[in-house]
Amino acid sequence: MQEIKIGLEVHVQLNTESKLFCSCPTKQAMPNTNVCDVCLGFPGTKPVLNEKAVELAIKIAYALEAKINKKFLFSRKTYFYPDLAKNFQITQHEAPIARGGKLNLRDRVVRIRSIHLEEDPAKIIRKDGYTLLDYNRCGIPLVEIVTEPDLRSPREARIFLQKLQQLLEFIYVCDFSKEGAMRVDANISVTRFKEKYEYGKGLIREKIEGARVEIKNISGAREVEKALNYEILRQKNLEKVERETRLWDEKKKITIAARTKEKEEDYGYIFEPDIPRIELSDEFLNKIFSRVPELPETKRRRFSKYNLPKEIIDTLLSEPELSNYFDYLCETHNPKASAIILAKYLKKTLNYHNLKLRDVNLSLNYLRRILDLLQEYLITDDIAEIIIREMINDFVEGRRIREPEQILKDLKYEKPLEEEKIRRFVRDVIRENQKAVRDYLRGEKKALDYLVGQVMRKTGRRGDAKRIKELFQKELE
Repeated sequence: MQEIKIGLEVHVQLNTESKLFCSCPTKQAMPNTNVCDVCLGFPGTKPVLNEKAVELAIKIAYALEAKINKKFLFSRKTYFYPDLAKNFQITQHEAPIARGGKLNLRDRVVRIRSIHLEEDPAKIIRKDGYTLLDYNRCGIPLVEIVTEPDLRSPREARIFLQKLQQLLEFIYVCDFSKEGAMRVDANISVTRFKEKYEYGKGLIREKIEGARVEIKNISGAREVEKALNYEILRQKNLEKVERETRLWDEKKKITIAARTKEKEEDYGYIFEPDIPRIELSDEFLNKIFSRVPELPETKRRRFSKYNLPKEIIDTLLSEPELSNYFDYLCETHNPKASAIILAKYLKKTLNYHNLKLRDVNLSLNYLRRILDLLQEYLITDDIAEIIIREMINDFVEGRRIREPEQILKDLKYEKPLEEEKIRRFVRDVIRENQKAVRDYLRGEKKALDYLVGQVMRKTGRRGDAKRIKELFQKELE
C-alpha cells in the first residue's frame, strides 16, 4: 500500500513580441542573434519590465481564480550555471503577482499555491560531446504556476496539465506550437506502509515517509506521466529515498540523478534593486479582466444545453477557434448539424494533416453554404465531408480554397435523387429482403444498416443515409 503526493511547477512561455526586461524580439532566429546587453547580463545594464507580460500573467491568475497582488516586486535568485550569463535569475519570491487559485479536475480540486513572473534562462544544447548555448531564449517571459501537492497519480498529473493547457489556449496567452512553450518540474513523494506481525501486539502497520524528489524540465503532459510512473517504480525498490533533483531522459525513459535537492535558502534570494515595486490600479486590472474571453468550462455548460454527446463537445473545445466557429454557425443553422460538420468532418480532416483551424484561412461562409446544401437535401453527409476534405487539400497544396459549389462542379457531382424515387427504392428493398426486415423488427439495429446500404447501392450513393433510415422507419412502423 502507498500514498502518492504530486505537486507541479509549470513554466509557460508568454506570447509577447519582446522579452521580459528588454526589447529583444522573442521570435525564432539564428542562435545568439536576438540578444542585447540586458539579456546577456552586461555590467551596468538596467532591466525594464514588459507591460504585456504583466497583462498576460494577470489573465492567467484571473482564469485560475487566484488572488492578484496589486503590489508586487521582483527578486534575484542566485545560482551559477552557464545558462544564466549574469549568474542570477530575475524572478518573484516574496511577493508574486498572484497567490491561491484552483483548477477543477473531475471530482478533485487542485489548489494553486502561487503564480509568478520570471525570465527564461538560455537554451543548453549538448551535441557531439560539446555543450552549446543559445541566449535567444534568455529573458523570454515565463509564468510559473505552482500547485499544492494535491495530485494523487501520474494520470491525474497528465489530465491536470492537459486541462491547464486548454485553459491557457482559450485565453490566448501562450503559443503551444513553439518548442518549449510548456516545461514542467514534477515533485513527488511516495509514502509506503508495511505490515508486520509482532508477538503480543498482533498486526502492526509501519509508515515509511517518502522524501520529496523533483524531476526537472519535462516537456509535455504525456512525458510527465511517464516520468512519474517510472519514479514510483524506482522508489518502490529503494530501502531509503534521498531528497534530490533528477532529470528525465526521454529516449531511455528513465530519471537520472542530477544533484541533491536545494532548499530555498540555497538560492540566496534578495530583492531586485533595479526594478521598483509595481503597484496596479483597479482601472488597469478591470481593463484586463474585460478582455478575458469565455473560459472552456463556461462554454462546456452552454454547449451541453444543445444536448450534444460529450465527445462532440470535447472536440469542439479542443481548439478555441473551433468553439468560436460553432457559436457563429449556431446563429444561423441547426446546432447539431453545425457540431457534426465541425467536430466530425472538419476536425478529423485537420488532424489528418496535423493542422489547427487557426492555421487554415477557411471562410465561415463556406461552412454555412455546406449546411445550406445539406438542409435543402442537395448533398448527402458523405458529400459534405468530401467537400471539406477538398477545401483543406486546397490549403495544404497552396491553392486558393474553392467554394463548395465549385468543388461539386469539379467533382461532376449529380444531385441526390428526388424523395419519391428513393421511397420507391425503399419499398423495393423491403420486398426483396424480408429476412433483414424481420431481424430489424426484432430489434437488431445492424439489419437496418444493411437495408440502408441496399438502397444506397440502388441510388448510386445519391441518397442521404439519414433520410433513408427515416423512410424505412416510417414504412415499417
